[in-house]
Amino acid sequence: MVWLIVLAFPIFFGAMWVGIVSFLSWASGWRTLARVYQAELPETFAGKRLMLVTLGRGRFPRVHYRGMLWAEFGEDTLWLKPHILFRWAHPALAIPRNVITLDERKGFLRRYVELTTRADEKISFHLHPKQVSWIHPGSGPGAAS
Repeated sequence: MVWLIVLAFPIFFGAMWVGIVSFLSWASGWRTLARVYQAELPETFAGKRLMLVTLGRGRFPRVHYRGMLWAEFGEDTLWLKPHILFRWAHPALAIPRNVITLDERKGFLRRYVELTTRADEKISFHLHPKQVSWIHPGSGPGAAS
């Protein structure tokens, strides 16, 4: 009987993890973005860890990807790579700069940058302004795109 529990626990835990990660991918909109922007990362990928990121449709619900995404703001492409534990339902993304809209906004407690794409304008990333290298200090709302 003990061997059955020892065998069943990893299978149950793995199935739960796959279900949770798949749900987060759907709830955040990552699955929708992946249909359009999924790509293989280049060998030269040198992304930086994003510590404050939320992704979702509208204001609620938003999925918090704190420390679980790496991003590289290239000259003409935003590359996003999730942590290995999330790659089951979160493939790497390559979003062209010409389909991205950036707006600096004032939230309740802090300023943030809202990043939307043409794939689905209801899905938006909320990032700390210091994480977005395409935003220059002193640029106002809607100035960067």
